Amino acid sequence: MSSESLPLHTSPQHLPEHQSREHRHRWLILTIVSSALFLIVVDVTVLYLALPHLTHDLHASASQKLWIVNAYALTVAGLLPGAGALADRYGYKRMFVGGMVVFGIASLIAAFSPDPQTLIAARVLLAVGAAMMMPATLAIIRHVFEDPHERSVAIGIWAAIASGGAALGPVVGGLLLEYFWWGSVFLLNVPVIAVALIPALIWIPRSQSNPDRPFDLVASLLIMLALVGLTFAIKEASATEPSILRALLALALSALGAAAFVLRQKRTRVVLIDFKLFDNKVFSAGAVTALVASATLMGMELAVSQRFQLIAGMSPLQAGLALLPIPLAAFFA
Repeated sequence: MSSESLPLHTSPQHLPEHQSREHRHRWLILTIVSSALFLIVVDVTVLYLALPHLTHDLHASASQKLWIVNAYALTVAGLLPGAGALADRYGYKRMFVGGMVVFGIASLIAAFSPDPQTLIAARVLLAVGAAMMMPATLAIIRHVFEDPHERSVAIGIWAAIASGGAALGPVVGGLLLEYFWWGSVFLLNVPVIAVALIPALIWIPRSQSNPDRPFDLVASLLIMLALVGLTFAIKEASATEPSILRALLALALSALGAAAFVLRQKRTRVVLIDFKLFDNKVFSAGAVTALVASATLMGMELAVSQRFQLIAGMSPLQAGLALLPIPLAAFFA
Protein backbone atom coordinates (compact mmCIF):
# COMPACT_ATOMS: atom_id res chain seq x y z
CA MET A 1 0.00 0.00 0.00
CA SER A 2 1.42 3.38 -0.94
CA SER A 3 1.36 6.43 1.33
CA GLU A 4 -1.09 8.13 -1.04
CA SER A 5 -3.66 5.36 -0.55
CA LEU A 6 -3.65 5.55 3.28
CA PRO A 7 -6.60 7.24 5.01
CA LEU A 8 -5.76 10.75 6.11
CA HIS A 9 -6.67 9.93 9.72
CA THR A 10 -4.23 7.02 9.95
CA SER A 11 -1.95 7.54 12.93
CA PRO A 12 1.79 6.76 12.90
CA GLN A 13 1.42 3.76 15.22
CA HIS A 14 -0.93 2.07 12.73
CA LEU A 15 1.41 2.54 9.80
CA PRO A 16 3.79 -0.16 8.53
CA GLU A 17 7.22 0.06 10.11
CA HIS A 18 8.99 1.77 7.17
CA GLN A 19 6.20 4.32 6.77
CA SER A 20 6.15 5.03 10.50
CA ARG A 21 9.88 5.72 10.34
CA GLU A 22 9.31 8.16 7.47
CA HIS A 23 6.57 9.86 9.48
CA ARG A 24 8.78 10.27 12.54
CA HIS A 25 11.59 11.84 10.54
CA ARG A 26 9.49 13.88 8.11
CA TRP A 27 10.77 17.24 9.41
CA LEU A 28 14.36 16.06 9.18
CA ILE A 29 13.69 14.98 5.60
CA LEU A 30 12.18 18.41 4.92
CA THR A 31 15.37 20.01 6.28
CA ILE A 32 17.51 17.86 3.97
CA VAL A 33 15.57 18.64 0.80
CA SER A 34 15.23 22.31 1.79
CA SER A 35 19.01 22.58 2.22
CA ALA A 36 19.52 21.15 -1.24
CA LEU A 37 16.85 23.43 -2.70
CA PHE A 38 18.48 26.46 -1.08
CA LEU A 39 21.82 25.63 -2.71
CA ILE A 40 20.10 25.14 -6.09
CA VAL A 41 18.35 28.51 -6.12
CA VAL A 42 21.17 30.49 -4.48
CA ASP A 43 23.56 29.36 -7.22
CA VAL A 44 21.42 31.20 -9.78
CA THR A 45 22.44 34.60 -8.37
CA VAL A 46 25.35 34.01 -5.99
CA LEU A 47 27.90 35.03 -8.65
CA TYR A 48 26.51 38.55 -9.09
CA LEU A 49 28.84 40.16 -6.55
CA ALA A 50 31.73 37.87 -7.48
CA LEU A 51 31.79 38.91 -11.14
CA PRO A 52 34.29 41.79 -10.75
CA HIS A 53 36.69 39.54 -8.80
CA LEU A 54 36.54 36.48 -11.04
CA THR A 55 36.68 38.65 -14.19
CA HIS A 56 39.97 40.10 -12.93
CA ASP A 57 41.43 36.78 -11.80
CA LEU A 58 40.34 34.69 -14.81
CA HIS A 59 40.65 37.49 -17.41
CA ALA A 60 37.10 36.74 -18.60
CA SER A 61 35.69 38.60 -21.59
CA ALA A 62 32.24 40.19 -21.63
CA SER A 63 30.86 37.22 -23.56
CA GLN A 64 32.42 34.74 -21.14
CA LYS A 65 30.93 36.64 -18.20
CA LEU A 66 27.50 36.29 -19.79
CA TRP A 67 27.81 32.53 -20.06
CA ILE A 68 29.37 32.17 -16.61
CA VAL A 69 26.21 33.79 -15.22
CA ASN A 70 23.62 32.26 -17.57
CA ALA A 71 24.93 28.73 -18.31
CA TYR A 72 23.58 27.45 -14.99
CA ALA A 73 20.01 28.78 -15.24
CA LEU A 74 19.68 27.93 -18.95
CA THR A 75 20.85 24.34 -18.47
CA VAL A 76 18.58 23.81 -15.48
CA ALA A 77 15.60 25.16 -17.43
CA GLY A 78 16.37 22.91 -20.39
CA LEU A 79 16.91 19.74 -18.33
CA LEU A 80 14.19 20.19 -15.70
CA PRO A 81 11.21 18.74 -17.63
CA GLY A 82 13.22 15.70 -18.71
CA ALA A 83 14.70 15.26 -15.24
CA GLY A 84 11.18 14.95 -13.82
CA ALA A 85 10.50 12.10 -16.25
CA LEU A 86 13.77 10.42 -15.27
CA ALA A 87 12.82 10.70 -11.59
CA ASP A 88 9.56 8.89 -12.38
CA ARG A 89 11.51 6.25 -14.25
CA TYR A 90 14.33 5.56 -11.78
CA GLY A 91 12.90 6.79 -8.47
CA TYR A 92 13.05 10.15 -6.71
CA LYS A 93 15.52 9.12 -4.02
CA ARG A 94 18.02 7.81 -6.56
CA MET A 95 17.82 11.00 -8.63
CA PHE A 96 18.03 13.25 -5.57
CA VAL A 97 21.07 11.53 -4.05
CA GLY A 98 22.77 11.27 -7.45
CA GLY A 99 22.13 14.95 -8.03
CA MET A 100 23.70 15.82 -4.67
CA VAL A 101 26.88 13.98 -5.63
CA VAL A 102 27.08 15.66 -9.05
CA PHE A 103 26.38 19.05 -7.49
CA GLY A 104 29.13 18.61 -4.89
CA ILE A 105 31.74 17.53 -7.44
CA ALA A 106 30.81 20.39 -9.80
CA SER A 107 31.09 22.87 -6.92
CA LEU A 108 34.68 21.78 -6.26
CA ILE A 109 35.58 22.14 -9.94
CA ALA A 110 33.96 25.59 -10.12
CA ALA A 111 35.69 26.82 -6.96
CA PHE A 112 39.15 26.06 -8.32
CA SER A 113 38.56 26.80 -12.02
CA PRO A 114 41.78 28.10 -13.62
CA ASP A 115 40.07 29.77 -16.61
CA PRO A 116 36.64 30.95 -17.79
CA GLN A 117 36.05 27.89 -19.98
CA THR A 118 36.46 25.53 -17.03
CA LEU A 119 34.14 27.66 -14.91
CA ILE A 120 31.44 27.66 -17.60
CA ALA A 121 31.72 23.87 -17.93
CA ALA A 122 31.52 23.52 -14.15
CA ARG A 123 28.41 25.72 -14.10
CA VAL A 124 26.80 23.42 -16.68
CA LEU A 125 27.66 20.38 -14.53
CA LEU A 126 26.23 22.18 -11.49
CA ALA A 127 23.03 22.63 -13.46
CA VAL A 128 22.88 18.91 -14.25
CA GLY A 129 23.03 18.12 -10.52
CA ALA A 130 20.45 20.81 -9.76
CA ALA A 131 18.05 19.52 -12.42
CA MET A 132 18.37 16.00 -10.98
CA MET A 133 17.49 17.21 -7.48
CA MET A 134 14.85 19.86 -8.13
CA PRO A 135 11.82 17.73 -9.17
CA ALA A 136 12.63 15.18 -6.48
CA THR A 137 12.48 17.73 -3.65
CA LEU A 138 8.76 18.38 -4.04
CA ALA A 139 7.95 14.74 -4.78
CA ILE A 140 9.72 13.63 -1.59
CA ILE A 141 7.80 16.20 0.47
CA ARG A 142 4.51 14.97 -0.98
CA HIS A 143 5.45 11.38 -0.16
CA VAL A 144 6.50 11.81 3.47
CA PHE A 145 3.89 14.37 4.58
CA GLU A 146 0.57 12.53 4.62
CA ASP A 147 -1.41 14.98 6.76
CA PRO A 148 -2.90 17.69 4.45
CA HIS A 149 -2.20 20.55 6.89
CA GLU A 150 1.42 19.51 7.49
CA ARG A 151 1.91 18.99 3.77
CA SER A 152 0.64 22.53 3.10
CA VAL A 153 3.08 23.93 5.66
CA ALA A 154 5.96 21.91 4.17
CA ILE A 155 5.15 23.05 0.62
CA GLY A 156 4.88 26.63 1.88
CA ILE A 157 8.40 26.35 3.32
CA TRP A 158 9.59 24.85 0.03
CA ALA A 159 8.04 27.74 -1.93
CA ALA A 160 9.51 30.38 0.40
CA ILE A 161 13.00 28.94 -0.02
CA ALA A 162 12.56 28.61 -3.79
CA SER A 163 11.52 32.26 -4.17
CA GLY A 164 13.60 33.90 -1.46
CA GLY A 165 16.75 31.83 -1.95
CA ALA A 166 17.59 33.19 -5.40
CA ALA A 167 17.13 36.74 -4.16
CA LEU A 168 19.40 35.98 -1.19
CA GLY A 169 22.25 34.81 -3.45
CA PRO A 170 24.02 38.20 -3.72
CA VAL A 171 23.86 38.63 0.05
CA VAL A 172 25.46 35.21 0.61
CA GLY A 173 28.06 36.01 -2.04
CA GLY A 174 28.82 39.40 -0.52
CA LEU A 175 29.35 37.91 2.92
CA LEU A 176 31.76 35.27 1.63
CA LEU A 177 33.67 37.66 -0.63
CA GLU A 178 34.30 40.01 2.27
CA TYR A 179 36.66 37.41 3.80
CA PHE A 180 37.46 34.83 1.08
CA TRP A 181 38.24 34.58 -2.64
CA TRP A 182 35.53 34.28 -5.32
CA GLY A 183 35.69 30.47 -5.37
CA SER A 184 34.24 30.38 -1.86
CA VAL A 185 30.76 31.03 -3.28
CA PHE A 186 30.94 27.54 -4.79
CA LEU A 187 32.96 25.89 -2.05
CA LEU A 188 30.13 26.68 0.39
CA ASN A 189 28.06 23.96 -1.30
CA VAL A 190 30.50 21.17 -0.47
CA PRO A 191 30.12 20.95 3.35
CA VAL A 192 26.34 21.31 3.09
CA ILE A 193 26.17 18.43 0.61
CA ALA A 194 28.59 16.36 2.70
CA VAL A 195 26.53 16.82 5.87
CA ALA A 196 23.17 16.17 4.17
CA LEU A 197 24.21 13.20 2.02
CA ILE A 198 24.35 10.48 4.71
CA PRO A 199 21.00 11.45 6.34
CA ALA A 200 19.47 11.54 2.85
CA LEU A 201 20.64 7.99 2.16
CA ILE A 202 19.30 6.80 5.52
CA TRP A 203 16.01 8.64 5.97
CA ILE A 204 14.60 9.55 2.56
CA PRO A 205 12.26 6.70 1.55
CA ARG A 206 12.60 4.85 -1.71
CA SER A 207 9.90 5.69 -4.22
CA GLN A 208 8.44 3.18 -6.62
CA SER A 209 10.19 3.48 -9.96
CA ASN A 210 8.50 3.13 -13.32
CA PRO A 211 10.98 1.61 -15.82
CA ASP A 212 8.44 2.02 -18.64
CA ARG A 213 8.27 5.82 -18.21
CA PRO A 214 9.69 7.26 -21.46
CA PHE A 215 12.36 9.95 -21.50
CA ASP A 216 12.37 12.32 -24.47
CA LEU A 217 15.99 13.44 -24.87
CA VAL A 218 15.24 15.19 -28.17
CA ALA A 219 12.55 17.37 -26.55
CA SER A 220 14.96 18.35 -23.76
CA LEU A 221 17.60 19.35 -26.30
CA LEU A 222 15.06 21.33 -28.33
CA ILE A 223 13.90 23.43 -25.38
CA MET A 224 17.53 24.09 -24.42
CA LEU A 225 18.28 25.14 -28.00
CA ALA A 226 15.39 27.61 -27.82
CA LEU A 227 16.61 29.10 -24.53
CA VAL A 228 20.30 29.33 -25.47
CA GLY A 229 19.47 30.77 -28.90
CA LEU A 230 17.26 33.47 -27.38
CA THR A 231 19.94 34.41 -24.84
CA PHE A 232 22.63 34.59 -27.51
CA ALA A 233 20.38 36.78 -29.67
CA ILE A 234 19.81 39.21 -26.80
CA LYS A 235 23.56 39.29 -26.06
CA GLU A 236 24.45 40.05 -29.67
CA ALA A 237 21.77 42.73 -30.04
CA SER A 238 22.88 44.53 -26.87
CA ALA A 239 26.63 44.33 -27.44
CA THR A 240 28.75 47.49 -27.79
CA GLU A 241 29.24 46.59 -31.46
CA PRO A 242 26.15 44.48 -32.18
CA SER A 243 26.04 41.92 -34.97
CA ILE A 244 22.46 42.10 -36.25
CA LEU A 245 23.02 39.14 -38.57
CA ARG A 246 24.21 36.85 -35.78
CA ALA A 247 21.40 38.08 -33.50
CA LEU A 248 18.77 37.32 -36.15
CA LEU A 249 20.28 33.90 -36.89
CA ALA A 250 20.27 33.03 -33.19
CA LEU A 251 16.70 34.28 -32.82
CA ALA A 252 15.60 32.20 -35.81
CA LEU A 253 17.32 29.14 -34.35
CA SER A 254 15.60 29.77 -31.02
CA ALA A 255 12.19 30.09 -32.69
CA LEU A 256 12.83 26.91 -34.68
CA GLY A 257 13.76 24.99 -31.53
CA ALA A 258 10.70 26.27 -29.66
CA ALA A 259 8.35 25.44 -32.53
CA ALA A 260 9.83 21.95 -32.94
CA PHE A 261 9.48 21.37 -29.18
CA VAL A 262 5.80 22.40 -29.14
CA LEU A 263 5.05 20.30 -32.22
CA ARG A 264 6.79 17.28 -30.73
CA GLN A 265 4.90 17.67 -27.45
CA LYS A 266 1.57 17.71 -29.29
CA ARG A 267 2.42 14.48 -31.12
CA THR A 268 3.77 12.44 -28.21
CA ARG A 269 1.77 10.36 -25.75
CA VAL A 270 3.81 11.31 -22.66
CA VAL A 271 4.60 15.02 -22.62
CA LEU A 272 7.30 16.93 -20.74
CA ILE A 273 5.11 20.06 -20.55
CA ASP A 274 1.32 19.81 -20.69
CA PHE A 275 0.29 22.92 -22.65
CA LYS A 276 -3.37 22.29 -21.79
CA LEU A 277 -2.55 23.71 -18.35
CA PHE A 278 -2.30 27.14 -19.97
CA ASP A 279 -5.98 26.96 -20.91
CA ASN A 280 -6.61 27.66 -17.23
CA LYS A 281 -6.52 31.47 -16.94
CA VAL A 282 -5.54 31.37 -13.26
CA PHE A 283 -2.59 29.08 -14.02
CA SER A 284 -1.52 31.19 -17.02
CA ALA A 285 -1.74 34.43 -15.04
CA GLY A 286 0.33 32.90 -12.24
CA ALA A 287 2.96 31.62 -14.67
CA VAL A 288 3.28 34.99 -16.43
CA THR A 289 3.43 36.83 -13.11
CA ALA A 290 6.15 34.52 -11.83
CA LEU A 291 8.13 34.93 -15.06
CA VAL A 292 7.95 38.74 -15.01
CA ALA A 293 8.73 38.93 -11.29
CA SER A 294 11.71 36.56 -11.55
CA ALA A 295 13.17 38.30 -14.62
CA THR A 296 12.75 41.72 -13.01
CA LEU A 297 14.19 40.60 -9.68
CA MET A 298 17.26 38.86 -11.07
CA GLY A 299 17.97 41.43 -13.78
CA MET A 300 17.73 44.30 -11.33
CA GLU A 301 19.91 42.52 -8.76
CA LEU A 302 22.60 41.83 -11.37
CA ALA A 303 22.69 45.42 -12.64
CA VAL A 304 22.47 47.09 -9.24
CA SER A 305 25.05 44.80 -7.61
CA GLN A 306 27.58 45.73 -10.32
CA ARG A 307 26.82 49.43 -9.94
CA PHE A 308 27.21 49.31 -6.17
CA GLN A 309 30.72 47.85 -6.50
CA LEU A 310 32.13 49.31 -9.70
CA ILE A 311 30.67 52.84 -9.49
CA ALA A 312 29.62 53.47 -5.88
CA GLY A 313 32.78 51.77 -4.59
CA MET A 314 31.02 49.50 -2.10
CA SER A 315 32.65 46.33 -0.83
CA PRO A 316 30.92 43.01 -1.67
CA LEU A 317 29.48 42.83 1.85
CA GLN A 318 28.17 46.40 1.73
CA ALA A 319 26.58 45.76 -1.66
CA GLY A 320 25.03 42.52 -0.41
CA LEU A 321 23.57 44.22 2.66
CA ALA A 322 22.20 47.05 0.49
CA LEU A 323 20.32 44.40 -1.51
CA LEU A 324 19.01 42.61 1.61
CA PRO A 325 15.47 44.14 1.56
CA ILE A 326 14.83 42.37 -1.76
CA PRO A 327 15.28 38.74 -0.59
CA LEU A 328 13.44 39.49 2.66
CA ALA A 329 10.46 40.80 0.71
CA ALA A 330 10.59 37.87 -1.74
CA PHE A 331 10.80 35.32 1.09
CA PHE A 332 7.73 36.62 2.92
CA ALA A 333 5.77 37.27 -0.27
